[in-house]
Amino acid sequence: MKNNSQETAKVFEKRNIYKDDDSGKVFLISLLAPIVMAFLFSFVASQIARGMEVKVEDITESLGYYLAFSICTLILLVGIVLLYNKNKKISFSALNINFKIKWHTYLIIIALGVVSLFGIQYFIGAVDNLLDLIGFPLKGDISILNPTSWGKYILAIFAMALFPAIGEELVFRGVVFQGLRSRFNDISAIMLSSFMFAIMHQSLQQLIYPFILGCIMGWVFLRTGSLVSSILLHFTNNFLVVTFVFIENMTGFSLALKSTWWFYIVAIVLLAITFGICYIIDRFYFHHKSAFNQEKTSEKTSKIVYISLAVGVVLLVLSTILMFVS
Repeated sequence: MKNNSQETAKVFEKRNIYKDDDSGKVFLISLLAPIVMAFLFSFVASQIARGMEVKVEDITESLGYYLAFSICTLILLVGIVLLYNKNKKISFSALNINFKIKWHTYLIIIALGVVSLFGIQYFIGAVDNLLDLIGFPLKGDISILNPTSWGKYILAIFAMALFPAIGEELVFRGVVFQGLRSRFNDISAIMLSSFMFAIMHQSLQQLIYPFILGCIMGWVFLRTGSLVSSILLHFTNNFLVVTFVFIENMTGFSLALKSTWWFYIVAIVLLAITFGICYIIDRFYFHHKSAFNQEKTSEKTSKIVYISLAVGVVLLVLSTILMFVS
């Protein structure tokens, strides 16, 4: 009877860690599900446009459409993580959502969000200039929800800063990064999860920025042991992007620099300073904080990790080709 009770307990026991197999599956689902949702939204928009006898663009380029899509994307990503945990009997605590962080650590994370924005955006601007020179079709960051009033600014904070920070961090730092740590060392797990995060955006133009930012967020999460830290850094970075666009729309003030030879030097120097600041913080503040341990569960990488990466790269190539064709 005792053995039967132990076996029954094991059946209902939830595990508190993610594995690399979980990383591959959650990434693949999170990659494909938004694409399916986008097709559904487009179909509904076309039907509404037909019924109202207006152009489809009048629907898809409206504020209501964009907000609905943003909210549904958040619900979708959160739902993927929660339903996956339930299906695989993984404890919610495996996500490491811990608010018990010292107040000065919160301030440092916010400061890192500011530093990462200024340190990366000019480098990305330089890359965009090079892409433009070879004829790559560039597109703006703010898209439809361009904050030209206080109302749109508040809505943009939710749709473009808060919602992505929560949904994307649950998937990529909460599940993908932690799962990859069960197979790879910390640096490899940070870089690979950041590459997956970059692929998720399905844009060659937006490949470098999320990769660098993903590495910083992965490092912060590793050092603090709390997903709250990476969510806060992600939100701070996006919030500043929205805020500066709003300021530019309202006042004409812009942080953009002229594309001259010295602009590229400034871009590289600022990126180097950003990494230098991260190193200093790691060396003199986080050095006494041991990274939370992750049990190594496998010596062989799950095939689904390779499959999900391959699918992501193929979709990225296809989306790039479509940008040139359209």
